[in-house]
Amino acid sequence: MLNSKEIAMRPEPCVRRDVHGSVMVIRIVNPARKNALDINAYTLLSEFLTQAEQNAEIKSIVITGHDEYFCSGHDVEDFINNPIQDETHPVFKFMLRMSQCKKPVIAAVEGFAVGIGVTLLLHCDLVYAGRSSFFKMPFTSLGLCPEFAATFIIPNFSTHCIATELLVLGRTWKANRFCEKGFINEVCEDGEAFNTAMKSAEELALLPTESAIRTKQLIKNNFSHNSEKSMREELAQLIELFESGSFTKKPK
Repeated sequence: MLNSKEIAMRPEPCVRRDVHGSVMVIRIVNPARKNALDINAYTLLSEFLTQAEQNAEIKSIVITGHDEYFCSGHDVEDFINNPIQDETHPVFKFMLRMSQCKKPVIAAVEGFAVGIGVTLLLHCDLVYAGRSSFFKMPFTSLGLCPEFAATFIIPNFSTHCIATELLVLGRTWKANRFCEKGFINEVCEDGEAFNTAMKSAEELALLPTESAIRTKQLIKNNFSHNSEKSMREELAQLIELFESGSFTKKPK
C-alpha cells in the first residue's frame, strides 16, 4: 500500500473522465506539456473508451482538452524513452480502440491540435472546433511518417493534393479551412466547442441506442477495414524511420 508521501508524489493523471448523465467526457489535462500524450495517457484513454462501451447508461463520448490546448501530440521525451516497437505499444492499442469504438465519439477542440491530436479527430463521429483553433501534422519535419490511418483517410476523403499539403508539407490549417474540407462539422465561437459537442451528445441520447450504434457500424464498415490496414502499414514505416535515426526532436 502506498504511504501518504508516495501518494503525494504520484503524478496527477493527464487524462480525466467525468460522467454527465448519459455522456462520458474524457478530458486531456496536461498543461505543463501543452496537453501532450504519453504512454500513461494512451492507457487511460483506452480504458475510458472501454468503460464507456461496457456501461449501458453511456450513450456517447466527448473528448476535449484543457484551457487553450486540445492536444500537442505525442510527448517527445516519452516517445524517445518508450519508442514504438510493435503493436503492443499503448499508443497503437489506443488507435485500435478508438477506431473500433461502437458508441458515437464527439470531439470538442479549442486552441491547437497537433500530430495525433489531429489524426484522432479523423476517427471521431462529430467534431466541433473554436474559431481560433488550428491544426498541424508535422510528422515529416520530425523525420517520421503519419499515423492513425491519416495516409488513408485524408487522400480518400479529400484529394491527393490536400493530403500532400497536410501530411508531407505539414502546413498549419485554421479551423475554417479544416471545416471547408469536411474534417470538422462546425466552427464555433471560441470557448463554445464543448457546449456545442454536449448538445449533440444530448441529441444522441434521445435516439434508440442500438439503432445509433448499428448505423455507425454501417457507415464505417468499408472504412474500418482499410483504416486498420493503413494503421499497421504506417506503424511499420514509423518504426523503420525511428530505428534508422531519422527522427529529430527539432522539426526541420
